[in-house]
Amino acid sequence: MLIFIYQIITKPLQTKPIIGEACPVCGNKDTIDLTLYMRYIAMGIPLFGMGRRTGVSCTNCGNILKSPDSSIFAKKKYSPRVAQAITDIRHNHKRTLWQLVYPWSIWFVMPFLILILWGITSINKKRTGEKAKEYKELLMHPKPGDIYKSTWVENSTSGGVLVKLMRINGDTMYIAKTKKNIPLSFSQDEWDKLEADAGSFESKEYKIKKFSALKEANYGDFFMYNNDENGREYPKYLGAVLNSKCEMDLGFETIYRKK
Repeated sequence: MLIFIYQIITKPLQTKPIIGEACPVCGNKDTIDLTLYMRYIAMGIPLFGMGRRTGVSCTNCGNILKSPDSSIFAKKKYSPRVAQAITDIRHNHKRTLWQLVYPWSIWFVMPFLILILWGITSINKKRTGEKAKEYKELLMHPKPGDIYKSTWVENSTSGGVLVKLMRINGDTMYIAKTKKNIPLSFSQDEWDKLEADAGSFESKEYKIKKFSALKEANYGDFFMYNNDENGREYPKYLGAVLNSKCEMDLGFETIYRKK
C-alpha cells in the first residue's frame, strides 16, 4: 500500500488596503486589506497548481470578509468596492517568470529529473556489475592471505567475523576465523572493531571446499564436508563472504587481497 503525504499551500503574493471601505462588524474605515494568494499542492516540492485566490479581512477586528479557502462557488457577501478591488488586483498584479510557471515548474523539469535518475541508476548498475565481476574473480581464484568479511554460524546464531585463507590444497581451502566476532552488521564502523593481524585469528583451521568447486549459486559460501557412517560426504554450512555477489551497496570492501 502506497501512502502519499501532501500539503495544500496558500502563499501570499501581494497585499493592499481597500481605501474607503468600512468593516461591516467594527465600522472602521480604511482597515480592510485585500491579499492575493497562490495556492498549490506540494509533496516536499510544488506539484499541482490550484490557481490564485484572494482574501479580504479587517486589520482592526479581524473580521474575514472573504476567505482564500472558501469555495469559488460560495455566495459573494462583500460590497461592489471589494469586488472591484479583487478584479483589479488580479488584473494588475505582475507575476514574475517564476510565478508564471510556479508551481507548474515541476512538470517542466520532470523529464530532466527522470533522465538524471535514469543516468544515476545506470551508472550505479554498471558499478555494481563491475564490482560483482571483480569479486567473482577473487573468489573463483583465491590466494593464500585473502581476508573476507564474513557471516559465521555458531550455536545457531549468525554473527560477523574476519576469515583468512591460510593455504590451498587442490580443491580444498584451509581457513581460520578471528577470535573475536561482532553481531551481523552492514556498517563499516562495526567491522573496524575486528583486527586483521596474525594474532587475531584462531589457531583452529577449517577445511572447506574451494569456491570454484561449488555450484555458481554458492560461490562465496563456506562449506565444510564431513563423512557420515557410510563414508559419504555431507556439507555443513559455516558462513558466507559478506555481499559476495554485490547485491547490496555497502560502501566498503568485504574482500581484501594484498597487492
